[in-house]
Amino acid sequence: MGKPLTAELIAQKTKNDQLFQIKNLNLWGNDIDDLKALRQLPNLEVLSLSVNKISTLKDIGCCQKLQELYLRKNCVSDIKELRYLVHLPNLRVLWLQDNPCADHPSYREIVVKYLPNLVKLDNTTITNEDRQNAQSVNILEDDFEEQTQNSNILNRPKSSLKESPKKQPFIFNQQEQQRPATPEINSNQQNSFNNNNKNIERNENILCAVLSLIKELDDGSLEVVKKDIDRKLQKNNLKRIL
Repeated sequence: MGKPLTAELIAQKTKNDQLFQIKNLNLWGNDIDDLKALRQLPNLEVLSLSVNKISTLKDIGCCQKLQELYLRKNCVSDIKELRYLVHLPNLRVLWLQDNPCADHPSYREIVVKYLPNLVKLDNTTITNEDRQNAQSVNILEDDFEEQTQNSNILNRPKSSLKESPKKQPFIFNQQEQQRPATPEINSNQQNSFNNNNKNIERNENILCAVLSLIKELDDGSLEVVKKDIDRKLQKNNLKRIL
């Protein structure tokens, strides 16, 4: 059984308790399986988590400035976990080798196709030939690409993904192959759904930044923040009543 990443462990390893300042973090071989604390590191650029027990990349998606990510010898089994990395515009180096997902026969092509800004994968430079081969990967677009357009849509349960009868699906397991398609929605519903998820994504990004800075405030400043929050909550409650 693994253990969660904590602010205390980060401060201990980096000799820096100002988490928002940290740009380089190496936690090789610490039995870590929970990365929620990464939400407190908005300026992280290089992250090394090799030889741990990580099975999902979800929380790494908060590190918007990440440039290099090392995850060798972890427990990432689902290739669809890549969806949490597609919103990292600066990511150039990724090491996923020695994870179960790397055993997929089209692993390299899939990574190159959905993370086009990468220049190196598993310590091997990505070539023009790699990019050409990636374009021919047969993946059901509605089942993967659509997920990469919005990080909140990606967090939907897999059972809500739409199957297309006109395309040969990229099968990850037998259970997904048997999954029924979801009903179609009209354009107005789709626009409303997309706008709502954009607002949620914006709020999550703001929350990540607030949480990373709040530890720097003294008691007096925290009291000011608390009073302002109380006023806003009261105002919102009054609006609901009216």
